[in-house]
Amino acid sequence: MISCTEFIPLYSEFFKFLEKKGGQDAVMKYWIYLSDRNIGDKTNPNSLASFCERLGGFEGARAYWSHTLTEEACDLYKIYEPEKRYIFEHIRRCPSRGMLNSLEHIEPYHNYCEHCNVIYQRVLDKYGIVYERDHSKVDNAECFSILYEKGNKPHGDYTIPTEKSIVIDMKSEDNKYLHRDFHLLGDLALTYCGEKFGDNSVKQFLADYTKTYYKPIIEKIRKNGFSAIKDWIESIYEVEESSDLLHTDLNENMLTVTVDKSPVIEYMHSLGQQPGKYYFEETNTFYSVIANECDMEFYLDYYEADGAAKFRFCIK
Repeated sequence: MISCTEFIPLYSEFFKFLEKKGGQDAVMKYWIYLSDRNIGDKTNPNSLASFCERLGGFEGARAYWSHTLTEEACDLYKIYEPEKRYIFEHIRRCPSRGMLNSLEHIEPYHNYCEHCNVIYQRVLDKYGIVYERDHSKVDNAECFSILYEKGNKPHGDYTIPTEKSIVIDMKSEDNKYLHRDFHLLGDLALTYCGEKFGDNSVKQFLADYTKTYYKPIIEKIRKNGFSAIKDWIESIYEVEESSDLLHTDLNENMLTVTVDKSPVIEYMHSLGQQPGKYYFEETNTFYSVIANECDMEFYLDYYEADGAAKFRFCIK
């Protein structure tokens, strides 16, 4: 399992993968696909389109970002004008972009934050909402936005609150960074990769991503062996608040891992969603590559529809 807290590097690396395949046009086609299949998916109760359908365009968008930015633990200053019906947001630190900026061993995709402009406005257009964003400071993990109804753009300095404004000043430490919907986006990336480029491309992308992003983990495993794998996998399930589903058995020749069920698949099912054909590779290819890079053998004993699995890392 790739934790939702580490989805952002996968996202960034997938954009690079697509650009190598077909330039920025290939990236744009994926963003449109992503907008239509996830952000605009009315069957997913957590999607932007679903919020807008239930609550109306403006109120739906307001509720959607209140939910999303809380789960992403943003450092955020927001001005909401209920009468003039606009929302100004200053994200002082986006944890997702901040994570990318902080990584020393990989570079963020050069136009990473532009996906926010594309995937959201494409949906909001259908509900008469304008979403303007300023990405001039994304290198500091910082951005600005204004949300309003078409034909009702606020005048004057909307960055200063009025007597009727509702001001929200949210700190990153106020919330936990655990946005489980990122699992759906990761699964969708693999689905798109397979549909567009074939089964082998999914495995190749995951292999390249694993060797690139998890290089520090791989180096630690090479140094400390099975115990480092055990600690790492346990940390993933801990951050996902699913430690009770994981069982490990370690001896000097082997690490055995048993998972009662996948917390990701369980979450997908709670939203009426199904994992894609390639989600299985987040176990099979992902851990196979880790083992191979560390001169170990990997055996997947079973993997069931609900994600229940048993796998082993062994000495070659």
